[in-house]
Amino acid sequence: MSSRALNMMKSQKARIEGRVVRAKDQIKTWNIVKGDKVAVIAGKDKDTIGTVKSVNRRANTVIVEGKNLVYKHVPITAESPKGVVRVEMPIHYSNLMLLHPDTQTPTKVDRRQVEKTLEDGRVVKRWARFVHNTDIEIPKPERTYPDKTHGEKFSTPPEEVSKVTFEGLNVGVPPVPQDLVRELRNVYKKPLPRPASSS
Repeated sequence: MSSRALNMMKSQKARIEGRVVRAKDQIKTWNIVKGDKVAVIAGKDKDTIGTVKSVNRRANTVIVEGKNLVYKHVPITAESPKGVVRVEMPIHYSNLMLLHPDTQTPTKVDRRQVEKTLEDGRVVKRWARFVHNTDIEIPKPERTYPDKTHGEKFSTPPEEVSKVTFEGLNVGVPPVPQDLVRELRNVYKKPLPRPASSS
């Protein structure tokens, strides 16, 4: 790959990820997390609602699904026969607002510490998001994890494995001959004398 192509890829990556802002300019308390429904309040997609795909806290930017789209030139393939695709670009944090859980309208957010008592009597504190000047909590979205079980549909169930493996196993008799165990215990030690067989 030529140096020109590498430089182009680096510049595109930097543009997509956004520039890193100075530490004093970074937002300290983030109310928007991945999976939230947000309203865009400025820019070309103003007054639209979308879902947060990713958050870049070092650059104070958020990528919202289907918003702030630009054309990007890529090599011609079967997926992009014209060599042009549309890519979501970052939106600054200040141009987004969380939605009210009941009315689905843009709203200001307060952060408060909430105490919860567990069944065993322990008190757990956590930070929660609330609609400004109310007691309506804005729930955080459920975390979704990629499904990694697609190749395991033909695997043996755990009940069968334990049944076949441990059925009829004699715990008193070691699975390996005792002479072999004695030799393998320490390779640098001289071999132990074997007991003389009494005939």
